[in-house]
Amino acid sequence: MGRGKPGLDRGVVESLEKLQLLWSRERIATRARFAEERTRIALPDRVRRGLALDGLVVDDLDVAPGGGAMLWLVPTREASLDDLRVRQGAPVMLWRGESEAHDDDSFRGVVARKTRTKLGIAVDDELPEEVMRGAYVLDREAPEVTFDRGDAALAPPAEPTDEERALLDVLFADRAPTFDADIGQADFFDEALNADQRRAVEHALSADTVALVHGPPGTGKTRTLVEVARRAVARGDRVLCTAASNTAVDNLGERLSAAGVPVVRVGHPARVSEALTSRTLDALMRQTREWSMTQRWIRDAKELRRKIQKKSARGQMDRGERRELYREARRLEMDARGQVAAIRHKVLARCPVVCATSVGAMSRALVGEPFSLVVLDEATQAPDPIALIAMRCATRVIMGGDPRQLPPTVIDPQVAEEGLGTTFFERLATRASESVRMLTVQYRMHEAIMRFPSDEMYEGKLVADESVADRELAQADPLRPGSWVFLDTAGKGFTDSREEDDPSVRNVEQAERVTREVKRVLARGVAPADLALITPYEAQARVLRSLLVMERTEGLEVGTIDGFQGREKDAVIVDLVRSNDAGEVGFLSDIRRMNVAITRARKFLLVVGDSATLSRHPFYARFAEHAEEAGAQLSAWLDDGSLDGALD
Repeated sequence: MGRGKPGLDRGVVESLEKLQLLWSRERIATRARFAEERTRIALPDRVRRGLALDGLVVDDLDVAPGGGAMLWLVPTREASLDDLRVRQGAPVMLWRGESEAHDDDSFRGVVARKTRTKLGIAVDDELPEEVMRGAYVLDREAPEVTFDRGDAALAPPAEPTDEERALLDVLFADRAPTFDADIGQADFFDEALNADQRRAVEHALSADTVALVHGPPGTGKTRTLVEVARRAVARGDRVLCTAASNTAVDNLGERLSAAGVPVVRVGHPARVSEALTSRTLDALMRQTREWSMTQRWIRDAKELRRKIQKKSARGQMDRGERRELYREARRLEMDARGQVAAIRHKVLARCPVVCATSVGAMSRALVGEPFSLVVLDEATQAPDPIALIAMRCATRVIMGGDPRQLPPTVIDPQVAEEGLGTTFFERLATRASESVRMLTVQYRMHEAIMRFPSDEMYEGKLVADESVADRELAQADPLRPGSWVFLDTAGKGFTDSREEDDPSVRNVEQAERVTREVKRVLARGVAPADLALITPYEAQARVLRSLLVMERTEGLEVGTIDGFQGREKDAVIVDLVRSNDAGEVGFLSDIRRMNVAITRARKFLLVVGDSATLSRHPFYARFAEHAEEAGAQLSAWLDDGSLDGALD
């Protein structure tokens, strides 16, 4: 790409070129990470660390929602799939063998469904002939499609319109976003929106290019964005609702659909929540009158090809007849493909809101589809190339996010440091504060749980709505009073450690103490499904899962803080793991991770950690001091966490 593209500011071009280089380096680092898992780390170690699974057999074979095959895989030996660090929608490779994957006996798919005992893998490619035979190994795969589409989004438009140029200037050339104060008044669809949310909606709708909605935990950011989309549709806009994750996109789609807005969910059906299955593009196309005709053409074409094969094998068909039948089969297939394209366009055209991930916004189904507004949720988790994939679909963008929660995942730390670790939202919020509207009333946490994150991360601006301000668990624990407790393990001798070359950290003795605290909370009448146990380290999560098998079968969730962002439970226990003489806190030094952890609980929060280690970091020193001043600090020396005589 040459410099000085006509119509584009030089700063825009230079910024895009820099992003292209960073994105290329991130692709290389990501490929290396996945390749290294299969070459440097032995299969048993990959399985133990949740990077792979072996001994999987095909339990059932079905048709996937997208029309491909759905393989239902189960482990041949006792194993929980909770430890597998592969989320729904992730690309994977399946292969037979003992130690190495080979191209000739491997195939790729997408994790469609995941339970504790079974995996559903959607496969678009042709399956091996004896797919039901033998056991498989599953390995994670690099997301090549994501990088390809990011590359395409980083290419500057050859002939930018004035609107495209204005948006890129705001994003890259330090131009201040502008707003039209005279947008006219309209009634709110959601009459229960508070004053902050209403101001954010009006501000977003007045944006000429970009507006930001800053939504701290529990403040109704997604609810606000849904109102933005509904109001935009009412005034004639066609809206692309998007986010970096499938979960966030589905959340938007489900809320809009429940409100009666005609939405279509575009994307691999394996990545869509079951609640939105009926609103997928695939499902809506199947409901049309023309679909049955398309399927008949496809069946006729298949029958012709089978006829050719059978008669040719018997020597009953000459070359001319074979050529004519092949020509007819191809004609039927071409007609079917053309009809499918027409049906797809028809379905999309009658839906004013399209929901897709940022990466999915560049799917074949959406090429050429016109949009006048992009609503991008989780904008603070989307690296620039992924955000740009969606932003290139329209010239007005409303971003929702919270820069005080977890940032984008970037594999190469140097690439993150050079720019890929920050987002459009963060930079705009810093240099153009007039673009932001912050939501301040939160509807999740007890006021006492909210106070520390509000003071530390949000300048003390958060207010607990009266509906949640003083709600607590129904049954009290006199030795764990109040809505939150910091259980201080200082001096107990618990020590964190790593296993061999596993970079993740665990603390087995602290995990044993935490399991007793879990049982103590459950004894207060909390249903296992209403309690979450989260920790910063995957290795510690594996230890905790092994200690709480029965509780997990009853609904208890055990996972990492990163995996629980965007979620909430009545009660949350946070195991901070780190306990060492050097005062090392590892990636807990990114205090956004702790902010996510302590803002997940509605009624009760228990944080378990070693103040002697953690307080070497000023943020955690303030946390311990806040706990002491609030009367929430409890030494692990006072009891062993058991239930003996604890509860009435």
